Amino acid sequence: MSPPSTEEPTAPEFVLIQYPGIVKNPDKALETLGGLSQISQAHNAGRNFELRYRPANPYHYGITSERINENKFTSGALHLVVKIRRHKKNKANCKAEILGLASTVYRFKSICDFQYLPVRRTDSNSDVCDDLVPRMVPDSIPSALSWWESAEDGFQTPLFLPPYLYSRYNTPSTKILCRETDFSEEKQAKRSGGHGINLRMERKSLAITVRIDEDFPSAPTPEAVQDADFRCKNEEPHKVIKMMFDERPMWTKVAILCRTGLDEPQLKYLLQKYAFYVQNGAWGRLWCKFGYDPRTKIESAPYQTLMVSFRQHGKIPEKVRLKVAGDRTLAGTTAESSEVFAHLPIVQEQPKLGPDDHLYIPGTLPKLRQMWYSLCDVNLPIAEEALKRSSFARGDRADHTSGWFSAELLDSVRRAIKEDVRKTSAQLDADTEVDISHEWDSDEF
Repeated sequence: MSPPSTEEPTAPEFVLIQYPGIVKNPDKALETLGGLSQISQAHNAGRNFELRYRPANPYHYGITSERINENKFTSGALHLVVKIRRHKKNKANCKAEILGLASTVYRFKSICDFQYLPVRRTDSNSDVCDDLVPRMVPDSIPSALSWWESAEDGFQTPLFLPPYLYSRYNTPSTKILCRETDFSEEKQAKRSGGHGINLRMERKSLAITVRIDEDFPSAPTPEAVQDADFRCKNEEPHKVIKMMFDERPMWTKVAILCRTGLDEPQLKYLLQKYAFYVQNGAWGRLWCKFGYDPRTKIESAPYQTLMVSFRQHGKIPEKVRLKVAGDRTLAGTTAESSEVFAHLPIVQEQPKLGPDDHLYIPGTLPKLRQMWYSLCDVNLPIAEEALKRSSFARGDRADHTSGWFSAELLDSVRRAIKEDVRKTSAQLDADTEVDISHEWDSDEF
């Protein structure tokens, strides 16, 4: 006689589906989940399945399930399948039997959104609606071929365009539709992730930017002054910037870089202490001294800006950040890809600006293809003639677009600059061809 087995019988494992609703008909509930066979296939393949309350409606937005493996948890609540039998006469007398453990749990925690149903009222005095799905979605090949031309009793199917996505998030969040009310540093430092929140640290710009039709500020903000003093503790750059705006109340950024020789990142947080930025208008792209309003002072006419775009030329570099070198293979590229990069044009690196590169000097090419000049920085006879008082417009307030000059006068100065650059470019190209021909003549074969 064999000894009795000491192994404990293993209880069967069950799959638990936390259905988000009151189930009155199990067959219809399984149909909303895709059927028992669809559930078995998804479970065996380790996939999630969708819950659709109206399976026949193709415009229904399904709810995706979330699968949880209970075997991975060593502590906490367990889901047991218990069978309870009650006595018919004595309800207090019952018998419980544990059938097994639910090893896998499917739950639905995502948003159940609004459903857009394609229906049409059959009568204005009735609540009965006509289903438009058979007319909008062909159910056979003949109906699909004659879908566009079909008309029934003079009724054509109206356009029905539901949203592509009913909700941008599948999980509920209390932070989607509410605003942050606590802006303290401690709150911002401990801010956790979630929907509707930018996880990137905010890069604040303390510089004041105004449009030409807005009020010009008279002083910087205390935060801007404090930030500039904290970032640059050396007093020398502060003195240089202050002396420049005492000499002249309005400057372009390129002119400040040329005159001071400061780095662009350093200049970024120094300017916010001494000047504000004019975004558009006759003095657009200029940094203006606090308390100075060029719209009411006719002495500000020489500082008006003029944007000039030049044609592409080999000696006028582009202002770009990406620089591709065609004479060396990029790291991590194959031989085929290196051949592709070798055919790319070599972009010239932006040259270092000199002390007079913000000026336009006849006979020299500009440093960039697009330059912003103040009229007093253009050394041409037509610009010098325009700066005379006789060319100024009459009135006690300048025009927002053309300032103290007429638009025709500004266009004539712009055309003169382009014509001078064209002549200089042609002369340089001719000199280059002469040098090349001399080199060929001197070679011996």
